[in-house]
Amino acid sequence: MPRKPRKPREYRFEIDAFTPDTIPLSRLSQYLGDLARIMGQEASVHLVKVDKGSTVPIISVDWEAEPKVRERLRAVKFNEGPAEARRAFKEINKRLVEDNANGVLVDPGRSKVLRFPGADAANQVEFGPISQAGSFQGVPIKVGGENDPVPIHIEDGAEKHIVWGSRSLAKDISLHLFTSVVRIHGIGRWLRTRMGEWELREFHATSFEVIPDGDIKSNISKLRSIPADWKKLDDPIAELMAMREAGRPQ
Repeated sequence: MPRKPRKPREYRFEIDAFTPDTIPLSRLSQYLGDLARIMGQEASVHLVKVDKGSTVPIISVDWEAEPKVRERLRAVKFNEGPAEARRAFKEINKRLVEDNANGVLVDPGRSKVLRFPGADAANQVEFGPISQAGSFQGVPIKVGGENDPVPIHIEDGAEKHIVWGSRSLAKDISLHLFTSVVRIHGIGRWLRTRMGEWELREFHATSFEVIPDGDIKSNISKLRSIPADWKKLDDPIAELMAMREAGRPQ
């Protein structure tokens, strides 16, 4: 007997400004466009309606896609995940500041999974810049410049970073252009904005190391060799969500 289709899961995007009758259509479209980029899974995320009262778009997420959406939201909450999702989060906050409002995304269980401080955060004081040791990892794709220090461009998946290093260090790193993964160590200058976000102003490299390709493959092989029953499931995240739903009080 075929399995009965699961009901879609509904999220509420609560904005404490405007009402469905007063919010400009263009403004609502901007908010919804950014929210769609945050949630991802475009074919499985739908606008159902806008509730009365304050502006509350009701977003329906297909059951099968909801675990992936939830994981993406968790990543954005901790300033991780795809760059386009993190940019969209910042754009929503900027609009909320302009509209003197804040917002929150509420999941089907009524938990506030993603907060948008908006106007509340705009009252915070900038802090910094401060210096902190750190590192960047990626493939060098460009080294050049007339001055000293020299800009060094590295690529880590979809992310690209620019660090600064002495001419001698840049020359050594240039030997690995497009061919090797390097880990560059140095000191970063960070500033906390009024939105509560930490922004890297500049990063001065002091040393680097080449990460052998064998190490990466070996680590992946070790992870894959760990025994776990969940590997046998077609969709382990969906199964986990189903178990949680079954145990939730009605």
